[in-house]
Amino acid sequence: MKRIYQIAMAVTLASITTVSHAGVKLSATNGTNFTSAATTFLPLNAAGATTVSFNLTAAKKMVLTFSTECSVDAPAGNSTAWVDIDIIVNGAVVSPTTGALDGFCSANGTAGFDGWETNSMTVVIPGIVGANSVRIQARLNAGATGLWFGERSLVVHD
Repeated sequence: MKRIYQIAMAVTLASITTVSHAGVKLSATNGTNFTSAATTFLPLNAAGATTVSFNLTAAKKMVLTFSTECSVDAPAGNSTAWVDIDIIVNGAVVSPTTGALDGFCSANGTAGFDGWETNSMTVVIPGIVGANSVRIQARLNAGATGLWFGERSLVVHD
């Protein structure tokens, strides 16, 4: 009876002390302000790389989160201009960031950059065995004349 109790207690304690933590496969930050007047790939890490990568030993779905300070420049009175982003993993744009209809940040009707806000996008991505690449492309829409991305952070995890 004592032996059964010890085994039951060991199993119970093992289940209590086993904690599942999501494994971070990639993290990249860039604290500089970046502006452009055209469609562009964003510098993602401190070295300014526009492509970052991670390796997997097995194919699986992962979670990617991209966060950044964002502002849109547009002529005075244009409050409908916006910037969208495409999250590109292994050369393919990940849904729902496909196309230009996924506004990431927008103008507020005043000329010049202002109205900064920090926005974030989280998507499920298909990870493949071996090297996986990530890029973020930003695009101007509806009369936007410039984009501003500052303090960028990219994290890929289980």
